[in-house]
Amino acid sequence: MKKISQLFIILFAFFLAIPARAQEMPRRPRIGLVLSGGGAKGMAHVGVLKVLEEVGIEPDIITGTSMGSIIGGLYAIGYRADTLERLLLQSDWDKVLSDRIDLPDVLFEEKNYFENQLLELTFENSRVKAPKGLIRGQQISTLLSRLCLPAYQTEDFREFPIPFRCIAADVIRAEHHVIEKGSLPEAMRASMSIPSAFAPVRSDSTIFIDGGAIRNFPVEEAIAWGADIVIGVYTGRLKPGPEEMESFSDILMQTAFLLSIRDAEAQLPLVDIYLEPDLKGYKAQDFKKADSIIVRGERAARLQYDKLKMLADSLRKWGPPLPHPALPAIDSLCIDHIVIEGNKRFNVRELQGRFGIEAGATVCADDIERGIARLYGTNAFEQVSYRLRQEEGKTVLSLKCAEKTPTVIRAAVNFDKYLGAGFLFNISSRNLFRPASRMMLTGTIAENYRFNLNYLKYLGSPQRWAAVLTTQLSRDEIPIYQDGRQNETFQLSEWLADLRLQRRLGNNGMAGLGLQREQLFFKPVVSGSPLFRRLEYTNYTIFGFLQLNSLNRNILPQSGTLLSLEVKGIYNNGLNVKTTGGLSGISPDSLFSFVPYTKLSFRSKSYYPLHKRASLTVSPFAGFVFNPSNTFGDFYLVGAPETLTRRSIPFYGLDANQLVAQVAVGLGLGYQHFLRDNLMISLDANAGIFATPDFLADNAPQPEQFLAGLGLTAGYQSFLGPVKFSLMYPIDTDGSLPRNLRYFLTIGHRF
Repeated sequence: MKKISQLFIILFAFFLAIPARAQEMPRRPRIGLVLSGGGAKGMAHVGVLKVLEEVGIEPDIITGTSMGSIIGGLYAIGYRADTLERLLLQSDWDKVLSDRIDLPDVLFEEKNYFENQLLELTFENSRVKAPKGLIRGQQISTLLSRLCLPAYQTEDFREFPIPFRCIAADVIRAEHHVIEKGSLPEAMRASMSIPSAFAPVRSDSTIFIDGGAIRNFPVEEAIAWGADIVIGVYTGRLKPGPEEMESFSDILMQTAFLLSIRDAEAQLPLVDIYLEPDLKGYKAQDFKKADSIIVRGERAARLQYDKLKMLADSLRKWGPPLPHPALPAIDSLCIDHIVIEGNKRFNVRELQGRFGIEAGATVCADDIERGIARLYGTNAFEQVSYRLRQEEGKTVLSLKCAEKTPTVIRAAVNFDKYLGAGFLFNISSRNLFRPASRMMLTGTIAENYRFNLNYLKYLGSPQRWAAVLTTQLSRDEIPIYQDGRQNETFQLSEWLADLRLQRRLGNNGMAGLGLQREQLFFKPVVSGSPLFRRLEYTNYTIFGFLQLNSLNRNILPQSGTLLSLEVKGIYNNGLNVKTTGGLSGISPDSLFSFVPYTKLSFRSKSYYPLHKRASLTVSPFAGFVFNPSNTFGDFYLVGAPETLTRRSIPFYGLDANQLVAQVAVGLGLGYQHFLRDNLMISLDANAGIFATPDFLADNAPQPEQFLAGLGLTAGYQSFLGPVKFSLMYPIDTDGSLPRNLRYFLTIGHRF
């Protein structure tokens, strides 16, 4: 490495030279700033920049890799150290380092399947394909595009206020690649594509990953652009001691960066002032420790404060530095032309309709990002990003759509006290048979199974209207209690098919009308003296529905509303009762008789945030089967804190399906508090009035019954999905149900 004393000898020689010598050396020395990668540890660069600004050193050239490319690139276009520090401290890193968008931005039809699975695989060319990286980079790409908006008109990075270069690794050519032209956010994204963590960035001829894999300390690139004096800040990996290699993952990670470490050592002799913050104990993923990491960077610079101050004072003798005015902020701009790239299965008109911005519109970054979220929220894309550029004086907006394969396979596991252990799967295929369509098969393989086959065809270019054909099959157990004891259990198998016309109300609502055919098969499983061996209804239904879902997320929501309202007119086309002696005739006033009737079902749960970590929940419910003569064929299943069947009414204090009711009206109130973003506790109370049919008498329905209950729940978002454990207690009954402590456990996703 050059001795710092040699550096100042050269500088003083410049200052003391005779006028003729000064004419031979007319320019001030150029300062090159080199910023390494290191993941979150690279945030220490901001602390160094704070000290450089304090002493008065302004770099003339910046090169960077990975996190160094992001900090360096933003600094090159005009962001100051205090602004960068504020950005790092205020960022929601859980969201930035994910592909997650807010659930309200997801299309209503896709909400149940958005980030609500253990595994998602694609199926193409008769092969199942694993994802290319844990994170596609949806959020980081959007953030970089917003931050780099002032530079959208500048293709050559030399023309930035401070010339800038960054490094990516070319996987095809097995060499480092210098990026100095093109789109700044795309260059940063390529430079930081950590293998296995972020999906790589593809260009026409190659694939880019994190430049730190080969060249993590780009000193030569700064000198090649004319840096006379190099200040290098290194936050990358170093040669460890044996005691630091304690696990297989430590060894594997170190192995991946051996080439980069050796290259950094080769770059060190070219650095004039070398800064290496003490970041022991910090990891590349510690983005939430931005404040202390920045302090470590500032501390490292202050340890060499005298050298930096001496350099700054010496440079001032050459006169004031060249001005580096920041690129002006872009508040709004007019989009002259929109180009869509990467779409193969979706036509341009369809995507433009979803994007919602037309050529000629004046927009801001928020407008573009909302349009991007609408496209990504279709759940049809692995990533949607955008690029702004100038062509012949016009502003062109390019949308880059990385489509998912037509067929996507999702899987999850689930266990709860009612279903037992279950395997969940979802297979969706788009544009099968017809364009703008989706075929979906969803199933739960468990003792009480569920299977649903759904074909949706969008109508019209805005795609708010759709025709949907659905068939589903399920099986449940219905316990019957008398005097607090379960004395009968019926098995109910249901097969139904419906055709509906629906209209999406924004992203968060759906309304529609439909026709339905359902077959219900009842079979006694536990019964001392069963009235029948098998009971079968065949019903035809006209129905209308309204559904709302504005929850902020599927798992442990903190705000929003989930609501379902359905009105049915039900007609019977067939009723068969098989008794021990064969088929039995049905009396008009029999327990099993059927007359047309109306059914109304309403369930809702709203989350009202009280502050960042707490919400109040309100859960009204109402259900009416307007048919007093039908005491068997239709009902609600009340109990357990989760919706377990299409007839379920969740209720704290009762076990799953513990109460069978034809009328149910009530309200639940609760308070939930988040200890962490993925860990919450809640206290809930609910009460309701229920009318329960008597299954053992033809014309003797039980009187109305008032029930109330309390629940204490702990919820945790684990790698398997949400885990929720509830302790429940009925606090007021009429004595028909025992007052004892109950529990309900559920592990894993539901869709």
